[in-house]
Amino acid sequence: MSNRQPNAFHRAFPAREFFRGSARSVLFWSLFNGLLLILLLVDLFLIIDLLDHRGRITLHGEQNVQLLQELRTAPVPQILPEGNEAEDSDPQAEKGQADAKPPVPEEEPESKAPPSVEKPRLQMVSLSDSGILPSIWWTHSKYQLGLLPRLYQSVPLLQENQSALFTLICFALVIASIRVLIRWRSRQKSLKISHQVSMTLRNMIHRQALRLGPGDLSGKETEQAFQLFIRDVGAVQQGVFQWVYSLSRHPVTLLILLLFTVSIDWRLTLQCMIPLAAAWYFLLQHRKNYEQQQAKTLVAIESELSLLAENLRSTRLVRGFGMETAEHDQFQKHLKKYTDNISTLKRVEGWGHRVARGLAVFCSCMVLFLVGYKVLVSPDSLPLSAAVLMTGVFAFFYLPVNGLYQLIQTRDEANIAASSIYRYLNQIPTVGQAVGAKFLEPLSQALQFENVSFQLNSNSPPLLKGFDLKIPAGTSTALVSLEKLAPRAVSYLVPRFIEPQSGRVLMDGEDTAWVTLESLRAEAIYVSGNDPCLTGTVKENIQCGDERYSLQEVIAASKEAHAHQFIQNLSQGYETALGQHGEELTVGESFRLGLARALLRKPALLIIEEPEGVLDEDTKTLLEDAYSRIFQNRTVLVIPSRITTLRRVNQVVLIHEGKVEAVDSQSNLLKKSALYRHWEYTRFNQFRHTQETSNER
Repeated sequence: MSNRQPNAFHRAFPAREFFRGSARSVLFWSLFNGLLLILLLVDLFLIIDLLDHRGRITLHGEQNVQLLQELRTAPVPQILPEGNEAEDSDPQAEKGQADAKPPVPEEEPESKAPPSVEKPRLQMVSLSDSGILPSIWWTHSKYQLGLLPRLYQSVPLLQENQSALFTLICFALVIASIRVLIRWRSRQKSLKISHQVSMTLRNMIHRQALRLGPGDLSGKETEQAFQLFIRDVGAVQQGVFQWVYSLSRHPVTLLILLLFTVSIDWRLTLQCMIPLAAAWYFLLQHRKNYEQQQAKTLVAIESELSLLAENLRSTRLVRGFGMETAEHDQFQKHLKKYTDNISTLKRVEGWGHRVARGLAVFCSCMVLFLVGYKVLVSPDSLPLSAAVLMTGVFAFFYLPVNGLYQLIQTRDEANIAASSIYRYLNQIPTVGQAVGAKFLEPLSQALQFENVSFQLNSNSPPLLKGFDLKIPAGTSTALVSLEKLAPRAVSYLVPRFIEPQSGRVLMDGEDTAWVTLESLRAEAIYVSGNDPCLTGTVKENIQCGDERYSLQEVIAASKEAHAHQFIQNLSQGYETALGQHGEELTVGESFRLGLARALLRKPALLIIEEPEGVLDEDTKTLLEDAYSRIFQNRTVLVIPSRITTLRRVNQVVLIHEGKVEAVDSQSNLLKKSALYRHWEYTRFNQFRHTQETSNER
């Protein structure tokens, strides 16, 4: 069954949000940017056409000449009869300067004199420094647009070549700069939207971690929540950013480019779409096939590499039984397969790239041929400048199309991450407060576990199975087991961090499942030597955000836990910042700070999980003195990591296979229980650190 939820990404960022708030403004700015792209393309066309024609234009007919005279603010420099076309080729006639005088026609010989009735002649005008007039004339004759002629007439800078070129380039720079600013604005808006989505998801993960986290015996769920909080939310954030930014930009750009080419020549555009689509298809298929082939080949390469590495582990057998020759042949065989797989991957990559790019180049050449053929056959309908611009636009098609393709991949990755997040968020906590729960009074008689069973999941063996134990109030008890998580499971059951699958936990005869969580956790406080410091000052760490406790009470609790001295030695005492960006405490200091945090609340039942790290001798001495006060007139459960703690408690409970194996003092268990002796030896023998170091090596 797939772990992917099809609608997970749209659950994080619904489609309706695309047309609301900041996303709607991103869409608006993208549309406006598209309009600027149209202006930029028109400007580029005018620049290319100006460089192509150099402002030269020749018009025939009295009507065209009259229209030209209306467009030009300067007088038309040269008007010739149509019969004098030979004189039109004269260099002086081609200058087109404003001070040029109309030529006086030469007298013809009497033998060639025309009839007495002179026929009306058509007129012709030729200009060589008319700015963008040739482009205006072509667009006006093709589209009958009045905007460009009026623009030409009202802006004198466009009526001469040099000033027109300078003006068009400056206009292009201005449009391009505005487009860059708009894209930056859209990017910032998209980042804001993705940040809001990520903050929403992180808040949800944080709330869910608070609901599920206390029952995480092994720490796997906490690590999962950490990865979801950092990695998966980051993937969703990137997906939302790309979805808003790219989806509002690429389709608009693609549509505008397509409309621009269609407006120039729709038949040629449709003809060029076929080879362009074929080129994209070839590149896309090559990419997919290469990724699939690469995945298969990499698996084979990894397999052969593992076999080669395995030979390094069998050197003793090889040398001991004289298998050097056979082993060498076997090694060379796997090495050849490994080399062949590497060569296959390179060959697939090389031939695939060459074939796909060759086909794409062929399709591109077809586009060039179609455009060039149109220019040669019908130069009036498609001037060279328009053909060059169309070819550039066709090449530019790749960017938005490839952007949309990558957007689909990014969304799929974000969808997978969102699926993992919502699977975590959909988990239902096993611990909840019952309706009509009662307030729990402080423990005064006994803590009892009645036929309790618990297991982490259906695939793991039970940590507790028919667990029965009664602990008198006011006593200290150590919980030990070969299964590391079993004592922790017993301890977690008391403040209801976890819920038993069967059985009950009773405090003074009251089932803890039917009391309020607030009153229960106020009287049964868990202190772990492996807990990190909270981000904040020392005082805030001890108060835990509860301002009811004064500084004097905080200091008194710190003194009781022997934490006051080292706190005073910190740079700012109780106002010293702790956490990721603050002071770092040693294992012993963090543990004593946790004890002070618990003692401030004066619980009737204190559960202590001692730190696994090595403590210095001063810390051990201070803890012994602190324990002598903490254990008085209080029920204490301990998960010990020091032999002195086992000797201090009233009783030690040995748990084996989910049940109570033995309950007695540490000295008596050493005499009576072989299982306990084995446990104590594995935990506290003087060579255990040497053995652990050897195992790590």
